[in-house]
Amino acid sequence: MNNMSEYEPNPKLQNLVKQPPKDNKKLIMILAGVIVFLILIIIILAMSGTKVVEKEVEKKQSLDEVTLELENFIDENKLDALDTYGMDDVVRVAINKICTGVSNCKEISGDEVSKYIEKVFDKEVTFSDINCEFNDGVLYKYDSVNNKFIYTGEHAHEGLQVQSIYRKVYSIKRKDDEIILILNKLYYDPIRSDYITTDPLGINQIYNANDYMHMTDNGEDIDLTKLSATYENNYDKLKNTGTRYKYTFVKEGVNYILKEYEVINSEE
Repeated sequence: MNNMSEYEPNPKLQNLVKQPPKDNKKLIMILAGVIVFLILIIIILAMSGTKVVEKEVEKKQSLDEVTLELENFIDENKLDALDTYGMDDVVRVAINKICTGVSNCKEISGDEVSKYIEKVFDKEVTFSDINCEFNDGVLYKYDSVNNKFIYTGEHAHEGLQVQSIYRKVYSIKRKDDEIILILNKLYYDPIRSDYITTDPLGINQIYNANDYMHMTDNGEDIDLTKLSATYENNYDKLKNTGTRYKYTFVKEGVNYILKEYEVINSEE
């Protein structure tokens, strides 16, 4: 008789049932990992394909910022001298800039003059002797062999003023790629006039200079604080009086070029 209970599993039968291999679980885990990895790759590629490229837009300068830059440009290059000599004598303007702050400036390199004119006006000029503004002969003789301007020293009189004592922006505007700046200026030349004027020749009178004098370490001079306060308070009445100065600039890269210059003598 078989002592095995009819309900007890038969070991022989159990051996006949095929057990799943133990490596199946590892295989499933590996496959799952590969699938997850592939899904991540697909997501990353999809995101990179639709990435929005942000285009860097150059911020346009405000007119206040441009005004400050242009006034600095005028100061650095001593362009008030244009009010005295004009665009027809940019060589004289260049010499004025080169000799500013230089004692005994009797010989000026033609190369330095050329560099200044090219940098400020973007043009070339043909050199020749420079006559005195009062038509009494040659002031600077041009030595073409050595490319130098040589001061003749034959002029006992004082030259004209080449630096304004006060300046105010009348207007500034953009026109296509140009920037048009108009300035009011005040000049004082005690040799030519007892008045503060809008021009270096002492013609268009604004104030009696005696009303604005004060003592300084170097003697009597214009009190610019008092003058500027008075002028600002009355600017609306005075801004179209006398002369104004119109500059047309273009910007090439980070540098400005003075394209045109004009003296305005009538109201606009």
